[in-house]
Amino acid sequence: MTETRRASDRRFGLDRRHAWRRKNDGLRSATWDDQRAQFLTRYLFWALYLAYFNLGTPVARAWPGMIAVEIVGVLYFVVITAYLLHARRHMRSAVRWRLAMWTDLLMVSFSVMADSSPMSPAYLAYIMVILGNGMRYGMRLFAETLIGTFSLVAIITVVRFSSYLHALSAATLFFLAFFGIIILYAYSLMANIEKTREQLEVESNLDLLTGLLNRRGLRERSESMFHALDKNDHTVAVLFADLDRFKAINDVLGHHVGDHVLKEIGQIISGTVRDSDVAARFGGDEFVIIMPDTDIEQAGMVAQRLQAAVGQWSQAENIALSVSIGMGIAPAHGRDLESVLRCVDSAMYQGRQVDGRGGIRRAERELNPA
Repeated sequence: MTETRRASDRRFGLDRRHAWRRKNDGLRSATWDDQRAQFLTRYLFWALYLAYFNLGTPVARAWPGMIAVEIVGVLYFVVITAYLLHARRHMRSAVRWRLAMWTDLLMVSFSVMADSSPMSPAYLAYIMVILGNGMRYGMRLFAETLIGTFSLVAIITVVRFSSYLHALSAATLFFLAFFGIIILYAYSLMANIEKTREQLEVESNLDLLTGLLNRRGLRERSESMFHALDKNDHTVAVLFADLDRFKAINDVLGHHVGDHVLKEIGQIISGTVRDSDVAARFGGDEFVIIMPDTDIEQAGMVAQRLQAAVGQWSQAENIALSVSIGMGIAPAHGRDLESVLRCVDSAMYQGRQVDGRGGIRRAERELNPA
């Protein structure tokens, strides 16, 4: 039973390397500066909306429509302001992003419906909504916004079919055709840009030799785990593993053999940890494993499994290699990654000095940050 559960927790190859990027319902996180710029754009659209319907020649289809224009304008301002206040306290919120997107689409659709002109400039606001969400939150929200736009435009066309048919002209047809082509072309460009961006992100956070995260990816991936310590009573276990006699392998057998060893160790670590864990190559022959919701006893079991797997591999390959491991737990040994790493690195070093190579040693206490 234990082996079956352990096997189900494992994921090998590229799938596991990409799994850490899939978060918040598949949407890419936007910075506060990006989200603030998006809200400023919404307020600008709101001001243009009021100016377009209230200044100069009335463009609403009927005077009672102007009352609806003013009411919808006030409601939009209130709702968007509520979204902004929520964003200041909760920057990452997939639910808010989607609600704001649909609020924008419904506002633009109302503007098109209220406009007496079949070629309302509000159609251009659809493009702003699509690009604004796609460029900030990724292709999933881009596609959702695109589907929502075409669905709402189809409904508007059915509702206003008689007035559109009456005003039908070559200019109207070209306007609608270019509108659709621009949106589809923007989607194609965004798909290529997103694919390139994701590839660059993966390469910048992965150690290409072992397939594990590099130091940059480790810090980025573990940030949310340690941040959550302030909100609940969960624990985060950290293992610091250092290969024994690795320098001798490089010196005697050559660097190509050393690279092969590191690659194999990376695969062993990938097969030892869960999908929810974070494994990284920290330095030349140093590896770090971070395990959320894990106590020190469970961390010790993982360390023993890792040592046993390395021992079996080294014996099969006839290579003198073992691994020394230090382990600690947050928040007992620190509330951030750097603090815990100092403790577990010191524990690993002390264990190697006292017990010799191939040992496992717990961090005794939190070190003084000084």
